[in-house]
Amino acid sequence: MLPIHDNSSSVSREQVTEAYLKVIGLIDERVAPYLGRATTRVLVQGAARRIQDNYPFLCCLVHRPYTDIIPSVFHEQLGGITAYELIEGLNALLDECFAGLRELTGDLIVPPLHDEVTHQLRQLQ
Repeated sequence: MLPIHDNSSSVSREQVTEAYLKVIGLIDERVAPYLGRATTRVLVQGAARRIQDNYPFLCCLVHRPYTDIIPSVFHEQLGGITAYELIEGLNALLDECFAGLRELTGDLIVPPLHDEVTHQLRQLQ
């Protein structure tokens, strides 16, 4: 995916976190009528579980729903993670979420939703 680029700290980790939490919320909003709200939360937790070995900072998304994540608390867990590393991990998370959605719905939801999420993330630049 990689719609946000780290142009030498032009985008802060806080901005990245908030933008990605918003697009996950957007996914939740769009998917809920078809699959229910709990499905997106489980989808995000499962995606985070699958990639947490490569991106250990995502472990907080494994243990609680994304809706319970407070950005300021998440920032504390990031330690020395750069904005680029954060973007890379969150892009991997979104890719896993879209793969899960594709398994559940085929191409019913994913293509237009992927385009909408990409558009939202590009606005951060």
